[in-house]
Amino acid sequence: MGSIAALDTYRVAANEIKLQMILRANIIASAIHHGAMIATDQAELAHVVDQLLANNPEINTLILLSMDGSKILYEIHTDSYSQELSSLLKQKGLEVVKSGPVKPSFIDREHMFILVPLDSVENPLQSKASVQYSITDSSDHTGHEHAGATLDTERPATIAVQHAAPAANTPAKLEHIGALLIAYDENTVQKGTNAILWRILPTTMFGVFIMLVMCNLLLHIQVLKPIEKIRQAMLRQQSGDDNARAESQSSCEIDEMADTLNHMLDALKERENTIKKMAMTDPLTGLANRVMFHSKLEQAIKSCFESKERFAVFFIDLDRFKLVNDQFGHSAGDLMLQEVSKVLCEQTRSYDTVARLGGDEFAIIAIDVLDIETIRLRLSTIISNIAGTNLTNDLDTNIGASIGVAFYPNDALEPDELVARADKALYRAKNDGRGVYRIYDEQKLFLVED
Repeated sequence: MGSIAALDTYRVAANEIKLQMILRANIIASAIHHGAMIATDQAELAHVVDQLLANNPEINTLILLSMDGSKILYEIHTDSYSQELSSLLKQKGLEVVKSGPVKPSFIDREHMFILVPLDSVENPLQSKASVQYSITDSSDHTGHEHAGATLDTERPATIAVQHAAPAANTPAKLEHIGALLIAYDENTVQKGTNAILWRILPTTMFGVFIMLVMCNLLLHIQVLKPIEKIRQAMLRQQSGDDNARAESQSSCEIDEMADTLNHMLDALKERENTIKKMAMTDPLTGLANRVMFHSKLEQAIKSCFESKERFAVFFIDLDRFKLVNDQFGHSAGDLMLQEVSKVLCEQTRSYDTVARLGGDEFAIIAIDVLDIETIRLRLSTIISNIAGTNLTNDLDTNIGASIGVAFYPNDALEPDELVARADKALYRAKNDGRGVYRIYDEQKLFLVED
């Protein structure tokens, strides 16, 4: 944009300088017009032209044409100006003058040629009295001067013309001047525009700098900063923060991108939760499976180790469950497992863990166990409620439950060892007639009866 602005400024400045060149040529033509009115000979006219050229050094050539454009009345050019260009200027000027009425204008922009017809030059003395000067009348053969002759200044610039044979000291003849040809230095426009550009360059550069700063600031606020926030949200997601989301932004496109990312993250989280649930829960009962049970057991050990608390592990095995499958089919067995899972959930708290380890084996992690009598009551209630579970009133399933219990940290400190102790207590309950619970105690032959 800065380059476009600079080029446009250059174009406007060049056009303005060319307009000033035409105006300057018009002023010079006006000065020659009035100088020719008062000049008595060629020498005085040349003096006027020399003065004008001294004040306009950028002019390389000045040519005065006759009224009909057939003759060169006066010509002057610098030594550095080539004869070829001078000849080209004469040729173009004569062609334009002979072609018809013209106005002050460039006749060749490439070489900076300007033609000004003197009959178009405004005479500032036009509103005043007419100018008096002497002329020699060709009809007066006596050679007497008619002093005080008055000529209208609206006519083309004229100079005294003598038609009789001049004496030795008679001034050179002067004819009417029809047009002025000027050739400016070809670098005039370039020099002028360069001067203008150098003057406006600091302001232009400062404006470009401010524009770049504003664009960069706008780019940072509208694009880079919102994208960085989206990137940070994605990095937090990669580091394990499932709740990381991209904030809404001011830009519509980036805001839409952030919303799309958030929807994608929500869908991924929901899908991940579904996969985790499928991997960590029992599809039949909805309870924790063996994998989640061991994970919860490790978490409980770590938590209770730090808080110096204890918890219990219940291993539960259904009695005579095989008969249900054999007599009523596996569908009835599945319904029975679902009813048992409801009983176990009713006898546990929200922070306890109920799991189905496989087949008809269940387990419970009972957190914050302090009163052994309360534990005994919960175990008895579980056994009685499972024994009373029937599919319908017409079907007597006659199942029961045996339970083995081990405590952390009393019986074991490691997960596998704690599970093994609870399993041993369950095995003892099975051997003691089923439908009972046994609590592991190493000091009393590892088992305590109710």
